[in-house]
Amino acid sequence: MSGQETMIHQAPFPIETEQRQEKHGQRKVLSHFWRIASPIRWHLFLSLFLACVAALSNFGLLFLSGWFLAAAAVAGLAGQVVAQTFNFMLPSAGVRFFAIFRILARYLERIVTHDGALRLTSLLRSWTYARLAPRAPADLLDARGGDLLGRFVTETDQITSWYTDSALPVLRALLCGIIYIGVFACALPMAAFILACGLGGAAIAVWGLTRPVVHHLMAHAVKERAELQTDMAETLQSLGESLILGAMPARYNVLATRQQRLDKVQLQAATAERLAAGCVTLFMFITAIVVLVCATNALQAGRLLAPQLPMLVLGTLAAFDVMTVLPVARLASATAQIAAERLSEQCGDPDQKPIVKTSVPPQVPYDLQLKDISFGYPNAETLVLERASLSIQQGERVAIIGPSGVGKSSLINILFGFWPVQEGRVLFGGVDVREMDAETLSQFISVAAQDNHLFAGSMRDNLYVANPEATESDMMEALETAQLASFVASLPEGLDTLLGNEGVRLSGGQARRLAIAQALLHPAPWLILDEPTQGLDAATEQELMTALLRARPKTTIVCMTHSYAILKFMCRVVCMDGKQLHPFTGENEAGESKMTH
Repeated sequence: MSGQETMIHQAPFPIETEQRQEKHGQRKVLSHFWRIASPIRWHLFLSLFLACVAALSNFGLLFLSGWFLAAAAVAGLAGQVVAQTFNFMLPSAGVRFFAIFRILARYLERIVTHDGALRLTSLLRSWTYARLAPRAPADLLDARGGDLLGRFVTETDQITSWYTDSALPVLRALLCGIIYIGVFACALPMAAFILACGLGGAAIAVWGLTRPVVHHLMAHAVKERAELQTDMAETLQSLGESLILGAMPARYNVLATRQQRLDKVQLQAATAERLAAGCVTLFMFITAIVVLVCATNALQAGRLLAPQLPMLVLGTLAAFDVMTVLPVARLASATAQIAAERLSEQCGDPDQKPIVKTSVPPQVPYDLQLKDISFGYPNAETLVLERASLSIQQGERVAIIGPSGVGKSSLINILFGFWPVQEGRVLFGGVDVREMDAETLSQFISVAAQDNHLFAGSMRDNLYVANPEATESDMMEALETAQLASFVASLPEGLDTLLGNEGVRLSGGQARRLAIAQALLHPAPWLILDEPTQGLDAATEQELMTALLRARPKTTIVCMTHSYAILKFMCRVVCMDGKQLHPFTGENEAGESKMTH
């Protein structure tokens, strides 16, 4: 961003240069998302073909109907002999053909278009997830969860709508307009010229002249909608706290204000759309009147037959049928451009291929070595670790203790590469963790995190997350080790009991033990426990650790804890204090006094 700002300020006309770069960037970003649709491009071309067939069938129906009705009227006025010789069957069959074919083409076009839109949405969301997942959590530190969700859902839908609501109608209008003009040219070249001027004028008025207003309105609408969705998501997530603190009236006022702003912008956009639609209608009637005058002069000059006059007028009205959707297409195009730009802000440069890291698996023995590492979070004044070292051999049981906030949980983020270290190296199984992705490390390390997230499904669903192939017997065994089996057995629905949002139906200790059961279901030679006994009474704490060591006697266990009652289960204890990691050699009572302080 700084480089771009430098380029802008060095330009002789900074405002115009910035606008040109913005327009070019939007087209570039949107064209990239179209390239993502290459696997289904022929599918989308088929929907364009069917849309053109449906529009041409509608034009043919009105065009032929105008000639047929006028010709039949002329034949009737000419006398009984002419009326009897007039061929009613062929044009009536043509009218039925166009009517039936229009219905079939529109039905098939709806099916193919919506199927293509769903496929395109799937491709876009897969691309978005593939770009966002590797960036979490370090590169998404300043991103709000509701905003990320909105970009993942709403803005991918808006980009998909660019094809269904913008590109498809515009291409259909262009292709069909050329055919309409060609048909008119066969009957009356001057009428074809007038139709071309009318269609072109309507397109320029809708697409060109309304661009600054429409783009500004849709940019404002996208921003207001994103902020409303983000605030709504955060309000729902913190609903209990807001009610307890009496903050709900203020939150409601914020949401109501944002909704009013969004409604105002949407009203302005709808007004602009209706004005543009009225402009198309005005062009249609002016073109029809001019075609009528031109056709009347040609009829009087003998260059046109009487039945062809209503045919050209009705054909003009039918030709403008493909132009009536241009106002909606203009709004959809502006919305899709802005959505594509916002999505690329979080996902990175669309034209830059994502860095695919070749993951190197660790080697036996799976030892962990932290060599002179220095680590600090972004914008933090002090480091969490400064030239700290630690070595844990496979099969050891190590406890890591230290005051609250010293950074014990940060070791998990460092190990999995969620946060990069500023100095030093982290080796697991003799391989630098920077050469392994989180998926590879998860095959060797199972974690029961302190802030483990529980999904709003059943207990069975949450256990399946850890191991999709786990049987009910495996689940109950893990729950038994986590001292949660008796509680599950007492529930009427057992494992199928719904936990609610973020496990609201479980106490803090039960949620912690469920996280341990998840970690046990995930087979790995390493097990990291972050405050595993927090919220448990002394008896349950001892039973849990005893059962855990009995279930995993050969597993390397790293336990980050404040509880000195479980240190006796560990082989050695490491103290994290003063930005260093060093062996703990003090007595429990002294340690407890230090921890309390």
